[in-house]
Order: sequence, then structure tokens, then C-alpha cells
Amino acid sequence: MNSETRAAPAAGAADGRPPRWTGKPVRRLTTGELAEALEYLERHRPDDDVLGRALAGEFARRTAAAEFARRAAERARSAADRSPADRNPAAGPDG
Repeated sequence: MNSETRAAPAAGAADGRPPRWTGKPVRRLTTGELAEALEYLERHRPDDDVLGRALAGEFARRTAAAEFARRAAERARSAADRSPADRNPAAGPDG
């Protein structure tokens, strides 16, 4: 039986309190907390593959989702900025 915990122990802030991300489910961590947890894990627990993969996967998913949303917003702005004739060239200059 393995009594070792799978989660990274608290990194310990300067004031002695653990970081905000300890004890939170991975999906509830902010992007900043995910980055902080990944940095901690790399320094202190590089052998914890399970937690490392979970954190990295969630970070990648969020990064990809944010990039997709940014590109979709750019496309929407670009489409809204075009004139009606640009959107439907067959309509002619009078719409």
C-alpha cells in the first residue's frame, strides 16, 4: 500500500500560509494558479506524473480555448467592419 499523497504539498508563502491553489480541484484553478502549480511541481515534485499531466492538460485546454475565443472575436469584428457590398458583392452598390 502506498501512503504517499499524490497532490503536491503546500509551497509555503513568505507569511507561512500555503498558496491559494493548494486543495482546489484542477478545474477550479485560475490560469495563474495553474502556472504557479506547474512551476512548483517542476521544482519540487518532477516525478509526480499524474498531477503534472493533469495540470498541464488543463493549462493547455484553457490556453487553446482562450486563443479560439480571441480568433472568433477578431473574425466577428472583421465581418462587422466590412461594408454590405463587401458581404454580398452580387447585391450591387444599392444593396
